[in-house]
Amino acid sequence: MLRAFCGMNLINCRGDEPIQDAVVLVDEGRIVGSGRREEVAVPREAEVIDLSGKTLLPGLIDAHVHCILDATGDPMANLMGESPAVWALKGARHLRATLEAGVTYIRDVGGMEHVDIDLRDAVASGLIVGPIMQVAAHVITMTGGHGHAIGREADGVGEVARAAREQLKAGADLIKVIATGGVMTPGVEPGSAQMSEEEMAVAVREAHNAGRRVATHAQGTEGIKNSIRAGVDSVEHGIFLDEEAIEMMREGGVYLVPTLVAPYWIVEAGVEQGIPDYAVRKASSVMESHRASFRLALEAGVKIAMGTDAGTPFNCHGQNAYELKLMVEAGMTPTEALHSATRVGAELLGVQDQVGTIEEGKRADMIVVDGDPLVDIDVMLDVDQVYIGGERRV
Repeated sequence: MLRAFCGMNLINCRGDEPIQDAVVLVDEGRIVGSGRREEVAVPREAEVIDLSGKTLLPGLIDAHVHCILDATGDPMANLMGESPAVWALKGARHLRATLEAGVTYIRDVGGMEHVDIDLRDAVASGLIVGPIMQVAAHVITMTGGHGHAIGREADGVGEVARAAREQLKAGADLIKVIATGGVMTPGVEPGSAQMSEEEMAVAVREAHNAGRRVATHAQGTEGIKNSIRAGVDSVEHGIFLDEEAIEMMREGGVYLVPTLVAPYWIVEAGVEQGIPDYAVRKASSVMESHRASFRLALEAGVKIAMGTDAGTPFNCHGQNAYELKLMVEAGMTPTEALHSATRVGAELLGVQDQVGTIEEGKRADMIVVDGDPLVDIDVMLDVDQVYIGGERRV
């Protein structure tokens, strides 16, 4: 069906200035025209959708979520006490909440028992409602490393190669390796290096040979540099960046997915809300460095894609746009933050020919908000309408 979205403020996230009193034409799920009302003829047969007084922009992309984690005080403990059926049911609920928040595409970077693969396929088939998904299946970590409770433990290049091949065989869209310790695993520290450069390089080789990309959980400086030298495509978190690491990322085209909101909610809620004290301690200790690293990367021109780590304590599915608020507070302009969650995210995921901007030929994954997010980024916290392929889902 041919539809004409009319009268709104259009932010196409291509780098153009916003268009007032715009028209976007959608046919068979694809954008077939857009521009100022006086420049775009609305066919007589089109269904007209009046969005006067609102803003239309591309659907958001969250490049770092865990859809089966429930964002309670100790989501890992809950996960260990539940069955795969419960994980799937919770995941379906979380995916709906994420879509309702205007996130139309996600990258799940670590699940259990390949339930994330089943959820991806259920969304694609229409069995459940949610964002389009890419999934990593099991993260690959050293024995006892960060995320070992949900990961595939592997030591040495041969075993890491096998672990990567297992995830690819199961249907993973990307590979996730663990380069350092982290906040949510007891007994490890965010700054400590874990998997070696050689181990990660073989995972990168296997993934790239299969046409897949590699994300690395990398918080400490040494682990970040090991990951970049190994050839990863994105650094997740990047808490302790230094100038050398930033230059390596910039020169290599490596993306940063900062997830500022993950430690923020842990510190905000605290042990009083049931978060383990070790997690609160570690989150509190890294927040200042985390924001400083983000600012350094931003100033240096590193490509930054939005990711939230949704599912970690009180980092709720459906509150994804709070990351945009923190990115703006940490130095991004609202325009840069929106681009990180649309065009740049699409480039990281390799789907820039399909989504990420509003332009002719792309799928009509679009969201509508009241107000102007370029003036007040907080309007992104309350999405009014969500369209997937031009069909309203929220």
